[in-house]
Amino acid sequence: MSGFDVRLDDARRSRTLVFFATLSLGLIIVLGALLLRFSSPGGASLQAPPEPASADAIEALAEAAGDAGDGITGAPSLDTARAVIEAEHALFTAAPLRAAVESLDITVRAGQTLASVLTDAGADRVEAARAIAALDPVFSVRGLRAGQDLTIFFETPAGGDETQRRLAGLSFRPDVERTLTVARSGDRFRAREASLTLQREFVRVRGEVSSSLYMSAIEQGATDRIVVELAGILGYAVDFRTIQPGDAFDFVYEREVNRNGDTVRTGEIVYVNFAGRGSPIEYFRYTAPDGEVGYYTGEGEAAQRLLMRMPVNGARISSSFGMRFHPIHQVNRPHNGTDFAAPRGTPIMAAGNGVVERANWFGGYGNYVSIRHANGYLTAYAHLQAFGRGIRSGARVTQGQVIGYVGCTGSCTGPHLHYEVHQNGRPLNPMRLDLPTGRRLTADELPGFIAERDRLMTLRDSVMFANGAPPANADPALVMLAARAASAAASGSR
Repeated sequence: MSGFDVRLDDARRSRTLVFFATLSLGLIIVLGALLLRFSSPGGASLQAPPEPASADAIEALAEAAGDAGDGITGAPSLDTARAVIEAEHALFTAAPLRAAVESLDITVRAGQTLASVLTDAGADRVEAARAIAALDPVFSVRGLRAGQDLTIFFETPAGGDETQRRLAGLSFRPDVERTLTVARSGDRFRAREASLTLQREFVRVRGEVSSSLYMSAIEQGATDRIVVELAGILGYAVDFRTIQPGDAFDFVYEREVNRNGDTVRTGEIVYVNFAGRGSPIEYFRYTAPDGEVGYYTGEGEAAQRLLMRMPVNGARISSSFGMRFHPIHQVNRPHNGTDFAAPRGTPIMAAGNGVVERANWFGGYGNYVSIRHANGYLTAYAHLQAFGRGIRSGARVTQGQVIGYVGCTGSCTGPHLHYEVHQNGRPLNPMRLDLPTGRRLTADELPGFIAERDRLMTLRDSVMFANGAPPANADPALVMLAARAASAAASGSR
């Protein structure tokens, strides 16, 4: 039997005819459009000016811009950023025959408003006001902060010149989960908000210290922000100078992930366990009946102390409390505090709740802050590079609030924090303070705490690890099935 098939041959012939018919029709349309365009004097088109992109097109393209951001984890990947930019550009170039559209990437400077940003970029004041009015229902321009990145679009209508250049719209991300776009629609502007779909979940991080607690926790799937929070919780009871390789850590925290499983935002740590040189430390996050949130031991004793020993993270002690030879004055004299060497600009935290007594220049101490606390305690912080936001005499501060930044003002030989603690006017060694806890739950509060403690322990043993490992109490058979499924999926994607 021959290999010739009449039906197959007819099908090929039909497809060939359709192809050439389509090509011929396309050439005729293009030729007609060219003749129409150049039929008027000077080559001007007799066609009506292009209409702006339809509302439906704007909705679809803005949604595409929002969806393209699903992979953001604090800083977008190159592919994600390119997809967002392309979608935003398409939003302003979708109209047929629309001529040159240009975009300007601008970072808001201190003291600028959205109106001044738009007019400085070349927008007409009236049109800038219209664009801002359109944006107001989804974003208050008072929330615009220095450092915000914006993309501003300008268009020149087809056949127009530079004098007809006008504002086409703008786009920016006020946070990692939202994209805001304002687009021209005729003589009006229309705002669009595209939000990510996030899923809330808890994850567990467990491991042993190798080089440092920070690096070991990061390697097990924690984020930078979560490790800093962990250090703040442990800082009440752990001297970080004593941490050694082999010390064990275990904690659970909340996070929000997008559809790809990428972490978009982290929440709070709800459980902490650390086993170092001394007795193991275990804390549970609990909201007391009066609304106060804190971390408590299994018996209901607060982790928080009246004062923190070290009000700056990642520092080393460069000079201890007591008599010393002063490096500048070249004499032996009492050193009534502890010096913590740290990079310039490192945040300094308030050691406890209190009221700022002074925040100004203080002779050889340079920029200086003193805070009065309960029970006759006072803490002082010297040689600051700058003061924290709102730090002034009479301001109330909370424990852990940033009050300034490490510097080298006044009499000093290098960037460091000089930290003092006084009680009723008597200087104390900050590193040897034995302070009472901030709170112990009452008999009436304990039943509610115990129920929350038990819930968190069950949660700890049932959630996935941040590095992708299965839950600690997972059924081995289910774990094997999950591993096989993951392996099959990985093979299929190759």
